[in-house]
Amino acid sequence: MGSKRGKKPKKESNGSTPRRGMRRSIRYEAVEELPEKRRPSRGPEAPPTIHLRKISAEEALDRLAVQLRAYARQGVGEVLVVHGKGQNSAMGISVLGPLTRQWCDGNPDLVSSWREAPAHWGGSGAIVVVLNWESLKKA
Repeated sequence: MGSKRGKKPKKESNGSTPRRGMRRSIRYEAVEELPEKRRPSRGPEAPPTIHLRKISAEEALDRLAVQLRAYARQGVGEVLVVHGKGQNSAMGISVLGPLTRQWCDGNPDLVSSWREAPAHWGGSGAIVVVLNWESLKKA
């Protein structure tokens, strides 16, 4: 009773048996990646970003107008507008995406053009807005 005669301790990869408390776990042997080796999520060449996700449509359009005007006054050429794909909205249909695009089409004095963002910047959940900042400087 209570004897452990029949059990043999597990051997490590080098052939020796681990001492008590020195057993290796998966976490112990995992390699930690240093921050400088990690790739930035949007890349170093990403333009300034405006986040419109998880806010109401009215609030999103107000934020879009204010921040695009501020970037245009600073002379920024392109801005990344992240509106999301609408996966958490009713029936999974995007609300902010079409509104954002419609707003950009309706403001030619501020927005020169827009295009869907590349996949590594957000894909169909974001657009890249090209600002018409020269017209704001004249005014």
